[in-house]
Amino acid sequence: MSCEERIDEMLRERVGEFEEALESEDPVEWLDENALALTRLEVYRLELSWGGPQDYFEFFYDPEAEALVDIAYHYLDWFDGAVRRVKPGTREWEVLERLFYSAILIE
Repeated sequence: MSCEERIDEMLRERVGEFEEALESEDPVEWLDENALALTRLEVYRLELSWGGPQDYFEFFYDPEAEALVDIAYHYLDWFDGAVRRVKPGTREWEVLERLFYSAILIE
């Protein structure tokens, strides 16, 4: 089975596990024992249009590593939508990464 075919069931299973965690004596301890990691990411959303259609980019930045870790492009038109992850090493990634560091992540 593909991930697309499995994802809904996996989501239900994970939510069920979290329900158990919340019912435990110490949900923080449960997470500490059962989670692989908790990573803090900052999300920068560059909105380009809204309404129908709407499109925007999301830039996922790890402040601890000081690194751009993911970029997603969203295109939505009323009751339909699509998302594409931008692959590192592609021309699209290189252009968007340059834009992020030169015009979005300004300190």
